Amino acid sequence: MAMTVAGFVAHQSTQQSITLFQLANSPLFSDENNNNNINNKSGDDDENEFDGFNPFQPGAKIPIKGGFGILSDSDRKQPPPSSPGGQISPRQMKMKELTTDLLANISNEDIIQSILSSNEEFLLQQLNDMDAVLEMDSVYTPDMNRVERFVQYRKVMDSRIENARAPAAKKVLGLLREFVCSKEK
Repeated sequence: MAMTVAGFVAHQSTQQSITLFQLANSPLFSDENNNNNINNKSGDDDENEFDGFNPFQPGAKIPIKGGFGILSDSDRKQPPPSSPGGQISPRQMKMKELTTDLLANISNEDIIQSILSSNEEFLLQQLNDMDAVLEMDSVYTPDMNRVERFVQYRKVMDSRIENARAPAAKKVLGLLREFVCSKEK
């Protein structure tokens, strides 16, 4: 089973040729004409579904064709990024954690009240402190006074409750609204 050096080199060269051939014919590395031939085997005349997709670009997403109840990326209604670079703000992270805790304990009113009470300062900060830093996604403006902020809070929460799909989410949002509005006086 000894292989000569020439045999080994020929074997390696053949393996490299096969690998290069496979890469060249891969949809990721082939030219556009070859891609269209591969994609059109089924008889579809659609464009390459990966056009414009760069997997090495941060935040890149593969475009999804519409149909069968799936919306294409252009049809999706996604909120604009809340802060530069699409990062979630610290306040949003804390709020998400709070609502997750509330959802996890929705059936225990004592725990719910405990969670709300222990987060009272956080929940009321932007309503009571007119000098509080407002993030880019804030529903308040710096020129609003305390009364205007509570009015805006009620409007926004009413809208969120109305638009919530899950009954548990509606309940949690309602409990949050009720708790915060009880501190208005």
